[in-house]
Amino acid sequence: MEFDVSRSVTEAWKVWIAGGGILLLTLWPLLRDRRVRSGLLLLLTVFSCWNYARWGTKSVTERLDTYDLVHYYLNAKYFEELGYYDLYPAIILADHENEGPWFKKAGDTYMAQDEAGHTLRPLTHALARGQQVKAEQFTPERWEAFTHDALHLQRSYKREWSDKLWRQMIMDHGFNGTTVWTMLAQPLTVVPVEYIKWLCHIDLVLLGLMSGLIVWAYGLDTALWLVLFLTVTYSLRWPTVTWVYLRYDWVLALVGAMAFIKKGHPLIGGLLSGWAAALRFFPAMWMWGPFAKGVAGLTRRVVHKPLLLLAAGFLIAAGLLQGAAVARYGTEPVQVHFENMLDHNRPEQLSSRRIGLALALTYDGNLKPKLLTKERKLVIKEQKPLRYGLALLFMLVMGWGLRSSPDDEAYGFGFLPFFLLTTASYYYYVARATLAVLHASDLDKLRNRVGLTLLLAMEVFCNWAEGTYPGHRSFLISWLAWLLCAYAITMCAWVLVEAWQAERDESANAAA
Repeated sequence: MEFDVSRSVTEAWKVWIAGGGILLLTLWPLLRDRRVRSGLLLLLTVFSCWNYARWGTKSVTERLDTYDLVHYYLNAKYFEELGYYDLYPAIILADHENEGPWFKKAGDTYMAQDEAGHTLRPLTHALARGQQVKAEQFTPERWEAFTHDALHLQRSYKREWSDKLWRQMIMDHGFNGTTVWTMLAQPLTVVPVEYIKWLCHIDLVLLGLMSGLIVWAYGLDTALWLVLFLTVTYSLRWPTVTWVYLRYDWVLALVGAMAFIKKGHPLIGGLLSGWAAALRFFPAMWMWGPFAKGVAGLTRRVVHKPLLLLAAGFLIAAGLLQGAAVARYGTEPVQVHFENMLDHNRPEQLSSRRIGLALALTYDGNLKPKLLTKERKLVIKEQKPLRYGLALLFMLVMGWGLRSSPDDEAYGFGFLPFFLLTTASYYYYVARATLAVLHASDLDKLRNRVGLTLLLAMEVFCNWAEGTYPGHRSFLISWLAWLLCAYAITMCAWVLVEAWQAERDESANAAA
């Protein structure tokens, strides 16, 4: 039977599924029979996957996210012509030249991008810029191909589009893929736009490979907990897996790196980590834990060779990939992307879909206003020294606590500086996958059961808040930021105690 229910229905069920995971974690020590525990976990995970697929097959076999594909398929395919600035002017012009049904309802402004940053400009500016781009950067054949692809994405999937969504798209911040990601993704765009759904299954294959690596390194139960987390997390509600392409390659790289570190292959782990960093930049923060552990070892005149191999692999992969991108596109796109990201992350450009310590420090606990206000963005800007000071202090203390942790665990906690230092969009918080693996890998430890419970409790809240107070995004992201602060403080205190106990036991054994 084909159900194909709406996202609101699946998110309501996610509350109960995540709650079921919390209940299973509570009962885990009491369920002595491993087969019973694993069987219950398997049933819950299979149901969670079915729920994520919206109780049918259409989500996997038919549906597309054309909003995302306009950015990541179209701009990658025509990157030489569009660069980082000209996607919106070009697509607005293509729509206008072909009597677009949405153009006339798109409002009066769009989000323009140039060397000065992101600014609102009238649509007449988009048309003029689009004409210039068409004349100077496209050949007639390439413009015809671009128009065909753009109109196909815009008009062949009417279920995915609306006037409101079109308006929202041209008010977004454009294409933000790194030059390395573009270099790797561009060859795949030879697949005609009519068959783009085939490309969208790449991410499903990558996530399946990631799960296989976790089975190899940590066992089946850990992989099931990871899949359960991924299929209930609010961060994976968009972009939907199988509706987009190459949006979760970096997740495979991060989690895969953790698996290879666990199995004693730090060089491969470093290569994967460098790949992730070249694809999205921020995964470089996952090297913080191993770096802190290595420095702590040097204070005791101990050189941890696996960490040196991990660092070498990271530098090799990141350097080679970035060097290849520069050779392919030149230095200018790399510089433009870097400046674009700096502007994109200014407090004035924050949206109500971004999370981080900044949101926790400026929240008063109220349900309203629904979205971030200009006044709150100003406070975020003013609190920058305080925020970075607190983040640095926490990272130093937590880093010291990780000095006795296994290498893969020190790596897995890399999500914490990402949360503390950035204000990233909620969908990048799927990076908590490394925390899920870290905790699920050893549920005999109370700390790990508590940690995984806290992660699932956050998903209970997010999915409940989305269903109960739709549109109140400031409420959702701010409370999630508070919950992440509570998680960070709890884990920091725990690893400090564990490190102290490990050194005490080591001293006692040496004395004996």
